[in-house]
Amino acid sequence: MRKISVLYFLVAALLLWNLWQEHRLSRIPGPPFQPPLDIFVAERDTVDKGFSREYGFYMRPYCNFWSDCHVHTYLPNIPEEERTRQFVLLKKAMYELDIVNRAVFCETESELAMVDSMGKDVPVWWAQFNDPDLDKLRSYREKYHLHCVKLYSPPIIEGECSGDSVEFPLGSGKRVPIKIDMIISPEWMRFYAVCEELGLPILWHPNCRYGPSPYNYGGDHRKCWDALPYDNFYVLGLIERILDTYPKLNIILAHQGFMGYKKLSGLLEKHPNLYIDTTAGFMLHDGDYLTDEERDRIRPFFIRWADRILFGTDANAYGAEMPQSVEEHEIRRHVYDLVHPCKRFIQQLYLPQAELSKVAHRNFERLFQVPPAERWEAWF
Repeated sequence: MRKISVLYFLVAALLLWNLWQEHRLSRIPGPPFQPPLDIFVAERDTVDKGFSREYGFYMRPYCNFWSDCHVHTYLPNIPEEERTRQFVLLKKAMYELDIVNRAVFCETESELAMVDSMGKDVPVWWAQFNDPDLDKLRSYREKYHLHCVKLYSPPIIEGECSGDSVEFPLGSGKRVPIKIDMIISPEWMRFYAVCEELGLPILWHPNCRYGPSPYNYGGDHRKCWDALPYDNFYVLGLIERILDTYPKLNIILAHQGFMGYKKLSGLLEKHPNLYIDTTAGFMLHDGDYLTDEERDRIRPFFIRWADRILFGTDANAYGAEMPQSVEEHEIRRHVYDLVHPCKRFIQQLYLPQAELSKVAHRNFERLFQVPPAERWEAWF
């Protein structure tokens, strides 16, 4: 009996000792995060007999030029001269923040022609949800050097919620109820096949947030979702069906599809032809900073999927008002309020140079099939 009591005592003592050790170790802070340095720091520390050792030891990875894969024209019905002036002001304001190349969403042929005539920027045809027109697709590709197609599904979700109908396909004279399954109709499936054939990626806003998101200007769709017989998972399933059917068609999910990192990692692993842009979900306003916990969660995701993430801002010249005329200082303020937080977020992740360059511009160049702009090759 005494031996059993001693054994119980030793087991209890060992358990208490383990608990104390775990408590003690948990209170010991981990090593502080060390941001990566400019790839030449180590070289400067050693070359020239160490003459420049510790000079610039603080220098971080850096990109001198950035590409923006998600820019709007939002041009109202104004004279072409004024329309062009406003878009030029937008380009200048973005250039002040080192954005030298943009993929610009154009809803009309005149907008495509304007963007194409300015050079550098990539015209993107924003095809309406009822207009899978193959003739337009091939014509715009040839005439305006189209490099991408933009698709936008919220009007389908909102239209189905309201019980609306639409002419589909556009020009057919046939009206049908608006349903989310339209995106996998035979007409649209043929459209995706031609995009795959032409090497045109699709930048797609396929779903809607469930609730409001004031920090990144997000609207509230709760009433709409509550009235529908399906949810965002169902919409995502339709997109996955398209990804599987056309494995050489690259689809870029705008706003990360409003999903978190675990879901996105699973999707990116499952679909090699899936990409995301950084708009909306990855932004950080002045005065805000990423916490250590946030960086520990987000940074590994960016490093792992650096080949599949494209920098984007959702910028436009007008903000929400879309006035007929806008002054330069209004455009500059809007761009700074929107574009700067998107760059700031990426920079606070302290990515290594290779990953930072991929997100900032290299993935854009590869996916949109455009050459590096200006001196990008000298800045990695």
